Amino acid sequence: MLIRGVVSTASSVRTFSSLSSLSTGDSPSSSGRAARALEMYMRGVKEHDKMMGREGANFERGKRHLANMMGMEASTMTQNDIDTAIRYLFPSGLSDKKALPILAPPDQVLPRLHKLAFDEEGKPMGARFYTLKPAFYQLLSEVAIRSEKVDRYGGEKKTIKEKNHFQTGGSVWLNEEKMAKKLGEKISTHMYTQLMMAMEHLISLPGSATQNDFIMQWREPIAAGSGNKLFGPPIPPVEIDATTNRRTATAKADVKATYAEVKVSDAGKGEFIVDGMSLDTFQSLQARETLLCPLIVSDLLGRLSITATTKGMGGETAVPRAVRHALSLSIAALYPEKKEVLTLSGLLTRDPRKRERSKVNQPGARAKWIWKRR
Repeated sequence: MLIRGVVSTASSVRTFSSLSSLSTGDSPSSSGRAARALEMYMRGVKEHDKMMGREGANFERGKRHLANMMGMEASTMTQNDIDTAIRYLFPSGLSDKKALPILAPPDQVLPRLHKLAFDEEGKPMGARFYTLKPAFYQLLSEVAIRSEKVDRYGGEKKTIKEKNHFQTGGSVWLNEEKMAKKLGEKISTHMYTQLMMAMEHLISLPGSATQNDFIMQWREPIAAGSGNKLFGPPIPPVEIDATTNRRTATAKADVKATYAEVKVSDAGKGEFIVDGMSLDTFQSLQARETLLCPLIVSDLLGRLSITATTKGMGGETAVPRAVRHALSLSIAALYPEKKEVLTLSGLLTRDPRKRERSKVNQPGARAKWIWKRR
């Protein structure tokens, strides 16, 4: 059975809303409402366990059928073998993971039910239970405490090495979906934005490198491969600059007789240098639009440092197009999630057109001598 989607138990939601209403009011019937809410919660937990057991049995059944189709043993079939078989049986040109079929254990696909802990008197153990998002608000509070600690630490007289900022090169924050999965709670976009603002404030403080272990728990490294030579353009490797600790990627491209080499560094200030000159050198508006097109499409304008060198007999249009292609390849290496939008925009496709050679007994490739009768 192919599993795709998110299943939520309505009983759990009703239970949480009922439990949240207990925090206000001191009416005599509050104990009765608490008993009913706890009863609903326990019923929701039992229903969730039954659903997970049912989906687990469906997964094992689908795994056995898949093993029979592929001529493999179900007992020795790993998750990597399952994913490979699904890609073979259901080929697709889509790149979004949510649009592709998947066969995985239910605990990896379905949302995890956050089970509550109660003491002997039936009271919740966590202090932030009544917020309905205890893990999220616990993390937000911890970020605030650590920011205050780092701010106080940065005000003291420390050495320059100790006051270094946290280096953001080589990693990015977890997206909203992964953050919610790690917290075990469903968070809204507004809540995720608040958390990111608090995290960014923490890493902007002098001495934030002291919280490196805590910050890296909520970031993931960016790694880009060498690309698939059969199904896509060769993506250049990503390197780490030893002096600035920033990720860099260098790509080469050619258009007609023009050759360009572009070096891109992340966490930059928006510098764009072509052959030692800025973009103001290009007087043509079309040339500037061509150079800035990959940055606008990938929403990275002003966030990268770009240095390009060209050689060859390039004109006003060939030079920007060669730099644009090499720049697009470098962006795809630094930010793999931008590869799809660059591919759909046609920026990763090489331009194979060349200047057509002139033909014998005519002035150009297509031009003919003017025939005169006399």
